[in-house]
Amino acid sequence: METAQLPRPERIGLRRGWPSSPRARELLRLYSFRDPLSRVEYRLRLAICPFEEVARHVPHDASLLELGCGYGLLANLVALDAPARAVIGIDSEPERIAIAERSARGRPRVSFEVGDVTRIDLPSSDCVAMNDLLHHIPHDRQIPLLEKCYRALPSGGRLLIKDVGKSSLAKYVWNYAHDLIKNRWLPFYCLDTPILVAILEVVGFRVEVERLDAGYPYSHVLYRCFK
Repeated sequence: METAQLPRPERIGLRRGWPSSPRARELLRLYSFRDPLSRVEYRLRLAICPFEEVARHVPHDASLLELGCGYGLLANLVALDAPARAVIGIDSEPERIAIAERSARGRPRVSFEVGDVTRIDLPSSDCVAMNDLLHHIPHDRQIPLLEKCYRALPSGGRLLIKDVGKSSLAKYVWNYAHDLIKNRWLPFYCLDTPILVAILEVVGFRVEVERLDAGYPYSHVLYRCFK
């Protein structure tokens, strides 16, 4: 599968220009039905999280299954990049899925559904993505979820996990505090990078790790996992 080649930003972190790019504006227009405060929230989300860096690792000819898709920002970005690909987003919050579904109206290749990804069977897909989801999954459910992801992928498929790292203590503490407040004290189950890599390798993946936190106050790490 050929990986999508989205151009890298000239700058990194919060100073990068991508959130103001034509592609980002096209993505945000999908949410024009939302109230102004919500649209500001989505714009800020694009600024503080490197969605484009995750999306560029989804192969151009691959179907995508996003777990914990929220309002569908990453799923919609991937779908805009290659409109012919099939994209499915799953999230446990019906309100978020309702908004994601409305953002996808008129695009039958993009769909969203409500579900607890730790309990449901995952549909087969060429690529599975999790963006800031894994650290909200209890430790005893993380390995079973990763095993389900492995089974859902074909040979040569990939799992993309963008999550919180602990390499920088200051960034990790800030990320932890921000996450707890934003998510109303939702528990935080972040693993050290070497531990998560070891788990992924035991599951069967070949893993590449890339820190994406340069220029951010947040400790972004991308795990590219190949079956």
